[in-house]
Amino acid sequence: MKNGYVLIVLAALGFAALPIFIKYGYNVGLTTEVMLFLRFLIASVLLSFIMLVNKKGLHMNKSDLPKLVVQGLVFFGSSYCYTLAIKHMSASVTNILLYTYPLMVVLMATMIFKEKVSLVKALTLLLSFLGCLMVIDVIHTSTHQISMLGILYGIGSAIFYAIYNINGQYLSKTLEPVTISTYTSVVCLFATMVIYPPVNIFAGHSFQAMWIVGLGTAILSTIIPLFCYQKGLSLLGASQASILSNIEPVIATVLAFLILGETLSIIQLSGAFLIISGGLLLKLDKGKQPSTLSS
Repeated sequence: MKNGYVLIVLAALGFAALPIFIKYGYNVGLTTEVMLFLRFLIASVLLSFIMLVNKKGLHMNKSDLPKLVVQGLVFFGSSYCYTLAIKHMSASVTNILLYTYPLMVVLMATMIFKEKVSLVKALTLLLSFLGCLMVIDVIHTSTHQISMLGILYGIGSAIFYAIYNINGQYLSKTLEPVTISTYTSVVCLFATMVIYPPVNIFAGHSFQAMWIVGLGTAILSTIIPLFCYQKGLSLLGASQASILSNIEPVIATVLAFLILGETLSIIQLSGAFLIISGGLLLKLDKGKQPSTLSS
């Protein structure tokens, strides 16, 4: 049980470092396609090697393949929107908006799976909505520029991440964490190549910057956290794992302050608190879990 908590904290640390690497990449002139391609190329190669060595991860049913493809596409959707959101907004705000995904889970459960909205879920909706308004600081729009495109990408990332978590709860019951992580990365790599054909993709970019961002996003912010989260999920269960993972936006905000010098206003910090509180309330609610998207 203790190992499960350690794994989820390590996953949170890895995921929290992702916006730092991406923001650094943009600051030194790397493009979205370069960062996505390097991240998933390195992750796919290393995870495939690990899965081949760990032969247990090779065993799966044919019926699992479409589910893994869907999971990979959903993760790519979240990663793609997340990377573009950071291009238009601060790393801190982007990461906080990502953590509105419990709100998206409630909305999907209500609109798609026809679940009833309990008092806790209604409170979650209210807290998350108010928190979003405070994080993007709509009250002071006249004193600073708000990127609507960045906000849309941030919310899109949260929607995809909500679906990723719903599917992951069910996949982790029958498949090894390394199997899920490997297929997720490989599918993301192919999706990146479809959107951004890798022709002269590295031309004009700093070799050193590409190594820093590529290895950082692939190993520290993809392989390690994906594996740790899936393994922690199998040890603790979805509820405990997702509750503990709420420390991620806190860690990301601290890292963004220490490394990038980003700061949040009192209003934005209060909004982040409301979003995290809403997520915790939802995860403490013992309602029915929504069905998997690929079922």
